Amino acid sequence: MNNVCVIGRITKDIELRATASGLSAVSMFIAINNGKDQDGNDRPADFPKVYVYDKQAENVNKYCHKGSLVAVTGRIKTRTWDKDDGSKGYETYILASRVQFLDTKQSEGAGIPEPDYVPQKEEAEEESDPFKDFGEQIEISDDDLPF
Repeated sequence: MNNVCVIGRITKDIELRATASGLSAVSMFIAINNGKDQDGNDRPADFPKVYVYDKQAENVNKYCHKGSLVAVTGRIKTRTWDKDDGSKGYETYILASRVQFLDTKQSEGAGIPEPDYVPQKEEAEEESDPFKDFGEQIEISDDDLPF
């Protein structure tokens, strides 16, 4: 199975392009925070390249900018080519099947346009707590984890 889901911030402003066949395309890097190590020091971030096509690319271009928080679902791909010096070139990237925008309402003042779709009140209430059917919250300390 080749499936990846990552959350990160876009590292630079989006530039919408078109493929040779006229398909809308965006390529971007996202910064993925890897948390802290056992000593409390920040782990280095990862910066995977993400390719987005068609309507998703147009939406990313329209609603996202440098610093936007996004969740990307897709698959890992690697392409190869022959360089001018005769060696092989490699690029590993994420081919996005879905990009979800995760910025909060605080971003409104940053010049981000409002989405075209606003959920109805009933839909918003249902989506507000996706874990409501799982019972009460359980606290787990680091000592309880097996790793």
